[in-house]
Amino acid sequence: MALLIFFKGGNVAMVDLKVVVEEVRGFCDLPMKPGDYFEVRGGAIVIPEGGKVCLWALQSLMPLLPLKQRNIAEDNDWVPHTNKIICPDPKGGVVYRIEPLGANSHPKSESQDLPLRIVADPSKCVGCRVCELTCSFVHEGVYCPDMSRIRVEKDELTGKDEPIACHQCGTARCVLACPVGALKRNAATGAVEVDGDKCIRCKGCAKACPFGAIRFHPESGLPMICDLCGGDPKCVKECATKALEVRER
Repeated sequence: MALLIFFKGGNVAMVDLKVVVEEVRGFCDLPMKPGDYFEVRGGAIVIPEGGKVCLWALQSLMPLLPLKQRNIAEDNDWVPHTNKIICPDPKGGVVYRIEPLGANSHPKSESQDLPLRIVADPSKCVGCRVCELTCSFVHEGVYCPDMSRIRVEKDELTGKDEPIACHQCGTARCVLACPVGALKRNAATGAVEVDGDKCIRCKGCAKACPFGAIRFHPESGLPMICDLCGGDPKCVKECATKALEVRER
């Protein structure tokens, strides 16, 4: 009977893995030998009957396994390209290779399929904040910067203003982090949209965003994420200095 070791995988679609001993550079007293393996299926580590796993090697592998399981791929993401771990025992030198199990694999970045994104040029921004007023009026019917999906922040060291809006990431970490599926892609624009009926206001999406682009509505508490105005961003049109630009992927 195979041995199962369970750990929580979260609410993200997970990839099953196979961890294989690729090379033994020194002396392993278990002993582990090339070809030995275990599998990671969902939230369980599965060790074949009669198999062994070095505790020291498992200690070094564990931080990487949940990352490798997450179905995330971005052009600048190091995780999909890191496939080997060496046992920390200097005498053993056992090299483990992590690979997708069966047909599962990390997906190609979605960024090539997304039609639009807003790109900001801080060198052209004069801090007028017309973009904030435009956004809040289009979405909320009032001129209120606190209700804008785009915001302008001033760098206290340089004094320069920088517009911050959703980057429309190839693989949106905010979407993956949502435990209830309240965030999803608009099929036409590729923009991330919020389902207010599903959102539980946990703010996990903002914590997952690497660019700090998600704010929360001061009244409803819902995340405010740039929806590209349905494909025709009004903030870009109103920017007098052309600090904002719509680009195709």
